[in-house]
Amino acid sequence: MRIRKNPKRGLGCRVAHIFSPTIDKTTYFNSYLKLFENGINQAKLSTWNNTSTVDSPLLIRGMASHSQEAIHYCWNNKKDFYYIDSSYFGNETSKNKIWHRVTRNNLQNLTPIKDRPQDRLNKILPNYKYKEFNTGRKILICPPSNKVMKFWNQPRQEEWIKIVIKELQLVTTRPIEVRLKPGRAERITFNTLAQALQDDVYCLVTYNSIAAVEALMNGIPAIALGPNAATTMCNTSLSQIDNLNTYNEEQMVRYLSHLSYCQFHINEMEDGTAWRILHGGC
Repeated sequence: MRIRKNPKRGLGCRVAHIFSPTIDKTTYFNSYLKLFENGINQAKLSTWNNTSTVDSPLLIRGMASHSQEAIHYCWNNKKDFYYIDSSYFGNETSKNKIWHRVTRNNLQNLTPIKDRPQDRLNKILPNYKYKEFNTGRKILICPPSNKVMKFWNQPRQEEWIKIVIKELQLVTTRPIEVRLKPGRAERITFNTLAQALQDDVYCLVTYNSIAAVEALMNGIPAIALGPNAATTMCNTSLSQIDNLNTYNEEQMVRYLSHLSYCQFHINEMEDGTAWRILHGGC
């Protein structure tokens, strides 16, 4: 199989109509959008703005300001869109992000867990091993970025952290540690989340970060306070800090198999696999 070189994720227009009446040859689109276009029969990308008259679904990459505007526009006007961003798992120690989640009309998959084959999980994580849920002492807070907070109309990161700590201190005396998201080069080498979770962590608290998924994979309960692909598994209120959800191997494999059908290799985006699976209900 031909292995495509990883696209440069930061370049190009990140919002486009998928099925445009005409091809837009004047705009340089983000490489991930172009890969996705290649995997859809009769797809033609054209630029979008909030006065556009083209009535076709949007394809959106990431949380840049134009992307945020497009997502809110779609929600407010009941328009379909497909959202591309980093995968739920599979890129933890990879220099390049080769796996990406694609979600219809949302930023993460929030649907109930579906029974899926384990084939894609085995493909994405061939060495996956279930980790028993253990109890440490401290609570690890992984706050969202200010960009994410703005999108969800939440307080800025610093204020959000203060609010969460204050609420936690009302219900527990456990030590609390805050982990700000390191740069990618750092967090995939010597300061990984998996390493931090092994350091006597009792629970991870976040908003919509996929860190909640990684915590569960590492046998650490999680609390997600915002829309999150882990919401179907983890707790959603700080008041539940002493009654956290834990899972056996069968339950975790079922959950991860479900998510594995909601994320795709860059080659699968280009060859149409992603589009076919998405229209199977993910």
